[in-house]
Amino acid sequence: MKLYVFQVAPNPTKVRLYVAEKNALGDELPVEEVSVNIPEGEARTPEFLAKNPHGQLPVLELDDGRCFAESLAIIEYLEDRFPEPPLLGESPEARLGARQMERYIDVGVMMPIGQAVHATRSPIGLPPNPPVADAANQRADRTLAYIDEVLSDGRPFVMGEQPTVADCTLAAALQFGRYGRLSCVSSHERVVEWDENYRRREAVQGIVIV
Repeated sequence: MKLYVFQVAPNPTKVRLYVAEKNALGDELPVEEVSVNIPEGEARTPEFLAKNPHGQLPVLELDDGRCFAESLAIIEYLEDRFPEPPLLGESPEARLGARQMERYIDVGVMMPIGQAVHATRSPIGLPPNPPVADAANQRADRTLAYIDEVLSDGRPFVMGEQPTVADCTLAAALQFGRYGRLSCVSSHERVVEWDENYRRREAVQGIVIV
């Protein structure tokens, strides 16, 4: 299988982190990374648009040539194909909790951070838009306050003692925020500590910036 990514973008980073976490747990996923340079227009070529007509990343190309997009859909497909060891939790309730938290983080942190970055220091050249950036930062700040409270019991990962897809999404979002030089994270001390600890883990070296 081939995973088409752009290293700066948060959604591809989420899937890259998922694959890295699965590999670290002992399940070597047969996934080959292929870099697509969005600023250079590589996602708009006829060859790539044949894989995803929306021109967005990530894209997972199966061995038979079929291609699928959307980060969480790709992750859940890989989890279905390679269920052990799990990265969504051991029980239906644990998986429900991990999916719920992932959606909180995706909608409440990753999406507004993405909007804020593209309205301040867009890697694809969008013009600055301070009102959009301010509103997005405020939305991210509210969800980060909730996550900061969740982490108040000292847990090493968002859902407890083991990493889940929620950690992958949070780490990807915060990395994009660092790229955009956003400050909405700095007031949440537990989130900052979690981020620093997560980035030091051997499993994610080369994907997140230490």
